[in-house]
Amino acid sequence: MAVADIRQCVILLGGLGTRLGALTRAMPKPLLDVAGKPFVDVLVGEALRRGFTDLLLLAGHAADVVQDYAEGLRARLPAGASVTVSVEPEPMGTGGGVRFAGDLLADRFLLLNGDTWFDFHWLDLLQAATLGPALAARPVPAADRYETLEIASDGRVTRIVPRGEAAGEVLINGGAYVLDKADLLGFPEKFSIETDLLPQLVLQGRLRAVARTGYFIDIGVPESYAEAQTAIPRQRTRPALFLDRDGVLNHDDHYVGSPDRLRWMDGAADAVRLANQLGIYVFVVTNQAGVAKGHYGEADVQALHQWMAAQLRQSGATIDDWRYCPFHPDATVAAYASAHSWRKPAPGMLNDLMAQWPVQREHSLLVGDQSTDLAAAAAAGIAAVPFAGGNLHHFLAPHLAAMTKQIKAGAPDA
Repeated sequence: MAVADIRQCVILLGGLGTRLGALTRAMPKPLLDVAGKPFVDVLVGEALRRGFTDLLLLAGHAADVVQDYAEGLRARLPAGASVTVSVEPEPMGTGGGVRFAGDLLADRFLLLNGDTWFDFHWLDLLQAATLGPALAARPVPAADRYETLEIASDGRVTRIVPRGEAAGEVLINGGAYVLDKADLLGFPEKFSIETDLLPQLVLQGRLRAVARTGYFIDIGVPESYAEAQTAIPRQRTRPALFLDRDGVLNHDDHYVGSPDRLRWMDGAADAVRLANQLGIYVFVVTNQAGVAKGHYGEADVQALHQWMAAQLRQSGATIDDWRYCPFHPDATVAAYASAHSWRKPAPGMLNDLMAQWPVQREHSLLVGDQSTDLAAAAAAGIAAVPFAGGNLHHFLAPHLAAMTKQIKAGAPDA
């Protein structure tokens, strides 16, 4: 199954959260408030920005709270996205709870622990899973209380090492998996992903791992839950890469309004994926005077952007958000005859994105091929570089490296 075809994100919300005491007596741990929003909102947002449109929430303890959350979530999901809730009748373990939702499961899906956030590019895990089930691994300086993973050079997990047997820096389970529905067969009604399914997959030689060093937090103990109140908003605030479309992501072939006329710029997907992997938001900001001039409609622009997003996702890359301006002062379609604040060189599209997303303006960058692009960036207080064509990945790589160096230099713990 191709990366772009995996659209379901399943989130485990059923644990009791006993270590948090009274906080979780009537509230599932992943729905506890973190900086004014349920913690699971972080996972939902991360899933949506990476193109997962089918959200499945697995509830148990205080399932009515999950149902209420899902009802509110439906009202704010983007077009084409959905959320469903499966409620286990009794505690069935992480594996039993997933299998109980069988009729709602896709053939292959991303599975997340609902009380942890591992901030890495999740599509890397999907790409590793093209050969079978996979998990995300993260390094820790000492094995301590964790089971650890031994991983071969080809990415296969060869052994799950019991607690206390490993020493030094090790790799451990990061709580994110890609599984097939068929992987859940053959177990008793109640079973665990961690202690039952994963060891079996290792014995079969089928489990692969992707090791990443991204930020990780588990809100399951009072100290980390308190830390999350400030750490998560800080982690989600990051620089953005603003890309013009025609002439940057794709060749400017004069009013491109359909997939059959779009020619990707060399290295476009690699450039976007690199920004994704570095933890940088990626936005497209494009003037679309073709609408105002009657060459195509807004629905055509939106359909083209959906097609582009699917093509990029096939290569493990995602655009976090899109903005386009269909207005032009000299429009032939009267409804679009306007010197609109979103039309570059005005900064409206950039400002709107920064109002909707937690962007570090001072570390962000716009790439454009026209003077109007650079002027819009200047008006928005964003650095900008002109792109004259060629391989976008080769062009952007040093700029992205400089962005991440600036971020690390300015970090409080640098």
